[in-house]
Amino acid sequence: MGNTSAEATHVGRVSSVRKPATADFVFAALACTAFSSATLLAGRNACAEPMSTSPEQAYDQGQVPTARAVAMGGALNALGVSTTALFLNPANMSLARVYHIEGLAAFQPESSRQTYGLAIVDSVLNSSHVAGGLGGTWSTLDPDGINRQWTDVRGGISLPIASFLSIGATVRWLSVQQAVDAGPFGASLASGGTPTAPIFQNFTFDFGATASLEGFRLGVVGHNLTNPGTGLAPTTAAAGLGYSNDKFSLEADGMLDFTTYASTRGRVMAGGEVFVAERYALRAGWRYDTGTKLNTPSIGLGYIDPKWSAEFAVNHDITDDHASTLLSISLRYFYDPTGSTSPADQTDSF
Repeated sequence: MGNTSAEATHVGRVSSVRKPATADFVFAALACTAFSSATLLAGRNACAEPMSTSPEQAYDQGQVPTARAVAMGGALNALGVSTTALFLNPANMSLARVYHIEGLAAFQPESSRQTYGLAIVDSVLNSSHVAGGLGGTWSTLDPDGINRQWTDVRGGISLPIASFLSIGATVRWLSVQQAVDAGPFGASLASGGTPTAPIFQNFTFDFGATASLEGFRLGVVGHNLTNPGTGLAPTTAAAGLGYSNDKFSLEADGMLDFTTYASTRGRVMAGGEVFVAERYALRAGWRYDTGTKLNTPSIGLGYIDPKWSAEFAVNHDITDDHASTLLSISLRYFYDPTGSTSPADQTDSF
């Protein structure tokens, strides 16, 4: 769309830099070790005591915690391309020439929340410049309490309709199960109801639009626009304004939640990233939620190779007696099916 994001340009710049295979192997091994350790830690804590946070705080609107989004405080409704766009603003999928595959995992110790998922976004395999993506995640929280589990499957499409404007939509299928009750002798049909029955299972959709001009982007998006009327799939509206060049990115977002609470509540989010030493992305962000009344700073680190990336992020609440911590890891593979030398994340002018 005529402007290039910092992450996109950065990947293009390092694509021409050769790095010893041994160093790549060592970094890949470290990334896999970290990923495995997080999974093991999650499994070890899955049978911990009931969560110390509120369900709203742990569930977090059912959002998918990709590492880049977590690191930047969720402020990526304007600049978030690739697989991040599938979960935040689908209009952004057509803003970068990519074929990306991502695996992600996230863990929150205080609620024993675990999230595992896969996503793929393609914007290069057709001549009409239509971008599409598929993603699926499975999550669980508080196994010794409410024992909530949910499956989130979505497919999205994005189309640039002018040199400065793109639109996109995502269809989402969400199924949530939760223990209804547990009797004095544990879960049973007689005293505990039917804990395996879904308490919510339905389709909904998101719609977004993004405008670009000289490095600036303005993105707007609505989530769960079928208005399911439940905090498990809250209807929200968000807007973000971002600026990006080949050195750094900055964005500030706002969100309104019309469903989770008795009255409309909001969030303000801000984040930034800078690239150093050709391959490393340093990220930081901040989020304030008026519903939970929580301030949540975040930091993250990404290693971006011409063919793959490994990203890590963590956030932590600082203004609550029952603060929570969220850790997220994402591994992405960049596939170039055209055989061209164009950067894997390069924003193109459609």
